[in-house]
Amino acid sequence: MKHHAARSASPLPAGANSKPSSPLPMLTPTHAWRLLCRRTGAHIARNTFYRWINSGRVGAVRVGYRFLVPLPLVEEIIQKCLDGERI
Repeated sequence: MKHHAARSASPLPAGANSKPSSPLPMLTPTHAWRLLCRRTGAHIARNTFYRWINSGRVGAVRVGYRFLVPLPLVEEIIQKCLDGERI
């Protein structure tokens, strides 16, 4: 029987003298959509935002039956909107 090496939960090499990185803050799609609308001043339909998630235009992580959107990604999308770029 072949044994496999245990994988570290941290992306740092073993023996590194630094703190493990904290997980990314995640938002539900509804919270991400509200933040996007509030910070850009634009009216984006909620169904449109969900369509963007389903098509891959907005990155999201599926956890069970739920989708979660990383906050840094939402901030990037907000900046693109404020710069006049298309999502």
